Amino acid sequence: MINIYGKGGHAKVVNSVLWNKHPNQINFYDDEDFDLQEGNWVIAIGNNTNRKRVAEEVLGEINYVTVIAESAVVQNIEIGKGSQILHNSTIQVGVQIGNHCIVNTAASIDHDCILGDFTFIGPNATLCGGVRVGEGTFIGAGATILPYIRIGKNCTIGAGAVVTKDIEDGVTAYGNPAKIK
Repeated sequence: MINIYGKGGHAKVVNSVLWNKHPNQINFYDDEDFDLQEGNWVIAIGNNTNRKRVAEEVLGEINYVTVIAESAVVQNIEIGKGSQILHNSTIQVGVQIGNHCIVNTAASIDHDCILGDFTFIGPNATLCGGVRVGEGTFIGAGATILPYIRIGKNCTIGAGAVVTKDIEDGVTAYGNPAKIK
């Protein structure tokens, strides 16, 4: 049995990944009808802050599953508990993905990148080789992070941004080249 915490759009995508292997074995929960069940859990909430709250305050230390879509290309990586790699994503050799991360549809993460816990990589985002992304950071759809850039904790990188310089903790950056808001 797979238990999905979340009932929104992201939960539907996670369900589409899991359904082929676990048909009729998936339950959905949220704050309204939560009942801690035995089995495997995944938190299907796109918002980093809310996903972290559920992991730390609601579910705690239970059995989390890692979700990897069959269409994803994954090459010799380390991946933390509860993380999700969705349809048509490409993750190259030497990548380290923290706990409860989301690598969304068709994202590309090149060699030796490191993602901190509770990060979100948007659809079609590209992280070139050696990029470091801090915990809780959100990288928007179609953003491009150039090689060996360091992005701090709890940052927001806007959709379509091209990040050419390191970004400090807690910063919002957008545009091409990305500028700090």
